[in-house]
Amino acid sequence: MQATNDLRTSGANAIDPAGLRICMVSRLFSPSGGLELYCHKVVEGLLERGALVTVVCEENQSKFSHPNLKFHLFTPPGKKLSKAERLKQYLEVTSRAVKESGPFDIVHSQHHPVAPLDVATFHNHTVFRLSKVGKPWERLLNNLKVTFTGAYKARNEVDRQLSKNAKCLNFTSKTTRDDFYDTFSLGAKPWVVSYPGASLANSSNTEPEADSPDKSGVPFTVLFVGKGFRKKGLDTLLDAMKILKSEGRNCRLLIAGLSKKPADALRLGRLGLEKEVEYLGFRHDMENVYRQAEAIVLPSRIEPFGMSPIQGMLRGLVPIVSAVCGVSEILTENQDALILKNHLDHKELAGLIARLMNDRELASRLSTAAMTTAKEITWEKAVESTLMAYAKAIGERT
Repeated sequence: MQATNDLRTSGANAIDPAGLRICMVSRLFSPSGGLELYCHKVVEGLLERGALVTVVCEENQSKFSHPNLKFHLFTPPGKKLSKAERLKQYLEVTSRAVKESGPFDIVHSQHHPVAPLDVATFHNHTVFRLSKVGKPWERLLNNLKVTFTGAYKARNEVDRQLSKNAKCLNFTSKTTRDDFYDTFSLGAKPWVVSYPGASLANSSNTEPEADSPDKSGVPFTVLFVGKGFRKKGLDTLLDAMKILKSEGRNCRLLIAGLSKKPADALRLGRLGLEKEVEYLGFRHDMENVYRQAEAIVLPSRIEPFGMSPIQGMLRGLVPIVSAVCGVSEILTENQDALILKNHLDHKELAGLIARLMNDRELASRLSTAAMTTAKEITWEKAVESTLMAYAKAIGERT
C-alpha cells in the first residue's frame, strides 16, 4: 500500500511535501464542524505546498477542488448495525478503500479506523476521560459504561489500535496527548501537537466594527457555542448565571448550536432564567452571533481543544475557558483570557464573569490581547506541524 519514493526531509523536523502521495482518511470531508474543518484546512495547506492528496471518505460535502486532489468514496456500514459493529465494519471498508486507491507515501487518519497507517490525528479524548474529570456520579457511570457497554469498548479498541499502529501520533492539544499516553502506555512513541487554526472556512473580515454601538445600559452578553450539555459544561454555566441574577447583575447568555427543547425550558424555569438565557439553535450567521457578545465561555469538562473561543477571540470576545480545555494551553490568565481553574465550580465561573462586568477596562484590555493571540493561531502552523509528524513517521519507517 505504501510506496517508497525519494522523500525529501530536512532533519527530523520538516519534510518537503511536493510530490508526496498522501492519503487523508476521514469519515466526512467538509468545511463545517470541528474535525471536518481541521481536515479540510490541512488538506488545503498540503495541496498548496505541492502534495498529491487523495481523500478517502464516506461522503464529500465540500465544493473545494484542486488539480492534485482526488476522492475515493467508500460505502459506510449499515445503519441498523450496533455502534460496535459499525466501528468494526468501518475498519474493514476503509482499509480496503485505501488499498484500492493507493499506493501512498503517507496514510493519515483523522481519528477514523484504518490499517495500516503512518499518522493518526486524535480529535477526541479517550473513553476514560470523564472518569478523570467528571463529577463523582459521572465518573462512576462512565466507569460502568467503559466496562460493560459494547460501543465504549469498541471505541476504546479503535483508539488503542490507532495509537499503537501509527508511526507518529498527532494531537490537537497536549491535554489530549497526555490522556492517550497515560491510557495506552505509549512510552516513547513519536508525537506532535498541531493546534487548529483560528479562522473559519469562509470567514469574512473579522475585525470588530469601528462604529460598534454603545452597550451601556444593555445586558452584558456572554456566548456559549457547542452541542453538549454536561461535557461542555453548560450545566455549570447555567448555575453561574443563576448566581449572577441573584446578585442583581444584568447579564445575558446566548447558546449557539443547541435548540431549546421542553427539558431545557423546564430547566430554565426551575433556575428562573427564562429571560436571561436564549437558545439560538444551529446558526449559519455566526458572524452576527459573535457581534452580539462581549465574552465567550467554554467551561467544558471534556474538550480536546475548543475552536469556538479562538474564533470568538478573532472578533474581540474575551475567552473564559476551563483549565482542562486544550485551548487553555495557548492562553494566559489575565493577559488574553480568564481561566476557570475548577471546571466544576459554578461559583468560580460566576466570579470570572462578574470580574468582566465590574471592570470594563480589564475587559477591553483582554479583548485586544485576545485578538492578537488569535491571529497568531494559524492553519499554516497546523500544516507545518502535520509535516513534522510525516517526517517523524518516515523516520520510524526507515
